[in-house]
Amino acid sequence: MSIFGYDPLKLYDGRGSFESMGAGLDMNVGDIAFKSNFAFMDIDSGKVLLRRVDRTFADWGVELCDALNNLKIEEYPDYLIKCMHATEHRCGILISGPDLSS
Repeated sequence: MSIFGYDPLKLYDGRGSFESMGAGLDMNVGDIAFKSNFAFMDIDSGKVLLRRVDRTFADWGVELCDALNNLKIEEYPDYLIKCMHATEHRCGILISGPDLSS
């Protein structure tokens, strides 16, 4: 950013928007975006065993991203969640709806 004359200390809020747009999600003003990793969790204990899945996630995890894409949450009917696989174990998550802010 600074190479183009922008102050990253004032204008940079993290990688979420870059990861989401890079994965192919279209963002609008007011949307919130997250860079996200999928992790392995032990179902019995509820503890995270590995904070990120292995690099073969692209082979099997795209279906998981597709299941989350366009997710509607009953308690929040005005909000929409979009998920798109980016690279390896990463994905972009985008939340759209009224009155969102950082």
